[in-house]
Amino acid sequence: MNLSPSGRSRSGATLKARVTRNDVARRAGVAPSTVSYVINNGPRPVSLEARERVLKAIDDLGYHPSDVARSLRTRRTLTIGLVIPDITNPFYGEMVQAVEEVSLQHGYTVILGHSSHLQERELRYAQVLRSKQVDGVIFLPVTPDLEPVEALRRAGIEVVVLERDVPGYACIVADEHNGGCLATRHLLELGHRKIGCIVLAGDSTSSAARAEGYRTALQEAGISPEEGWIVESEYGYEAGERAAHELLKLPERPTAVVAHNDLIAIGAMKAFNEAGLRVPADISVVGFDDIAAASYVQPPLTTVVYPKRQMGRAGIEMLLGLLSSQQGMPTGTMKLPVELVVRASTGPAT
Repeated sequence: MNLSPSGRSRSGATLKARVTRNDVARRAGVAPSTVSYVINNGPRPVSLEARERVLKAIDDLGYHPSDVARSLRTRRTLTIGLVIPDITNPFYGEMVQAVEEVSLQHGYTVILGHSSHLQERELRYAQVLRSKQVDGVIFLPVTPDLEPVEALRRAGIEVVVLERDVPGYACIVADEHNGGCLATRHLLELGHRKIGCIVLAGDSTSSAARAEGYRTALQEAGISPEEGWIVESEYGYEAGERAAHELLKLPERPTAVVAHNDLIAIGAMKAFNEAGLRVPADISVVGFDDIAAASYVQPPLTTVVYPKRQMGRAGIEMLLGLLSSQQGMPTGTMKLPVELVVRASTGPAT
């Protein structure tokens, strides 16, 4: 809004002056410190009559206590930073919702950052959260450089890392390796022997672990992946579609595919369908994450269920524990289990 020197907006409306603690005290006929005792429920007692006058004055004047002033007194801002790699992926939506629910229950609000898988954005959000003096941060780093996380630690901000095992930090991961094994073993049990794998390009953490699980299951069955069975993909539906086209170019295409996540798997299914292949009659597909769309696509997607909400809830509870502990909590990594849900996108090899 543009203001004129007279304190009016350009539209001519007079702006109302900000209501202060002193205004409330004058209206209620009490000392300013009494207003603070009412708002903060202490540390000194206030008579019922004085409390009611203060509360009525607050309501009449529309007073809102200053978060800045409170943070200077308590050395807490009651804010939590949460940095995720992809705000467009519904997988992270469920995780964010769980973090926010628990935060609000404990009086904290969440500042959300979207790094878009870029190191410069991870660094930028680390700087912003430091300047906002958040009490703690839940970080999902996807780039190899951990400088953003380390910068927060140097600033004295507690950090919990999700989806990555970082020595010296409190971390929560899912059993990615077992997830890759479960998906591949399921296809092997259906008689598939030519199984492709779509991995996430540039991901040295979760995708690498899932791919290693895929290799482990094949090795257990006495199968070595042929050249071209493992292809890289970027993020999203279209990227999954492009990766599937690479598999279709092979002289002997796979009869089944394990995809890094559900978005990539759904994009691959579209490519197979447009190529005239029926899922699962001609080619089976397994995803990872179990986003809501996985059960609504046609055919419904067989996928590895990732504990999204459980991880979000465990992450914020771990961070709140760090914030409430005077000595700090031991660092280490919590590993959450995964499971396979079988739907209609997988079937016997033909």
